[in-house]
Amino acid sequence: MKIEIENITAETFAPFGYVLEFTQEMTEHFHVIVREEKDPWRLALLRFDWQFIKRLEKHPQSMESFEPLEGVSVLFAAENNNPDKIRAFLLDKPICLFKGVWHEILALSSNAKVKITENLDVATEFYNLDKPIRIFAGD
Repeated sequence: MKIEIENITAETFAPFGYVLEFTQEMTEHFHVIVREEKDPWRLALLRFDWQFIKRLEKHPQSMESFEPLEGVSVLFAAENNNPDKIRAFLLDKPICLFKGVWHEILALSSNAKVKITENLDVATEFYNLDKPIRIFAGD
């Protein structure tokens, strides 16, 4: 299976979540993009070096942000009702996934680090892929 790595823009990422960036419409210095009213949340750092993925995961009751800190990584995402229709994005800007979006990340560099924000108590479901997904350069 070939999956093209896409750039993250508000348009390309719209089915999966929010891009955390200022837009021309945002005229204030402080702008809330995502708000969770009732659930406590946590911040975490993830350091990873895996170069392939074997499964996707989703959090039905929690949004989740991925904010790149170091290295180069790819975020894989699929809508809740179709985990086999996977798209890949170069994770070069922070994003926040909608609740229930299938996802996983891998490192293109020798290792990568991202900051994650999610609900404090996170329920996770897994979907095993038929074959591992790797990234190859060229055709």
